[in-house]
Amino acid sequence: MSFSTLDDVIRYAVQREEEAYQLYKKAADQTKSIAARKLFEEMAAEEAGHKEVFGKMNLERADHYRKKTLPDMKISQFLADAPLKPDASYPEILAYAIKAEENAYNLYLAAADAIDDPELEKVLHVFADVEKGHKIKVERIYDEHVLSEN
Repeated sequence: MSFSTLDDVIRYAVQREEEAYQLYKKAADQTKSIAARKLFEEMAAEEAGHKEVFGKMNLERADHYRKKTLPDMKISQFLADAPLKPDASYPEILAYAIKAEENAYNLYLAAADAIDDPELEKVLHVFADVEKGHKIKVERIYDEHVLSEN
C-alpha cells in the first residue's frame, strides 16, 4: 500500500470502512446470539459513520482533530487471530471484532510511518485513532460480558 495524495488515503480509508461495514453486517446475519447480533449491527452503523466522516476528511479537519486519550485495556494482546465462524460464540465474535479493529489501527500506523508527507501522515494518524477508539470500545464490552463472567 502506498499513498501519494490525500485522495489516495481517503479512497483507501473509505474502502476499508465499507469492508468493515460489510463484515459486521455479515457477522450480524450469521450469529445466533441476539446480543451479538445487536453488537454487530451497532458496529456496522459505526463503520458506516466512519465511512462518511473519512470521506469528508481534509487537511484542515485533520489539523483540528484532537486525539482521544482513552485507556487501552490491551486485551487484544491476549487474543489470537482467528476467522469468524458462522457458529461463533459471543466471546469469539467479540474477540474477532477486537482483532479486526486492532489490525486496522496497526495498518494506519504503519502507513503513517512509511509516508514522507507530514500532512498525509497526520490524516493517517487521525484514522488510526478512530480505529483504536473502536477497538477500545469492543474491549470494554469483552471485559464486561466475558471476563467479568468467568
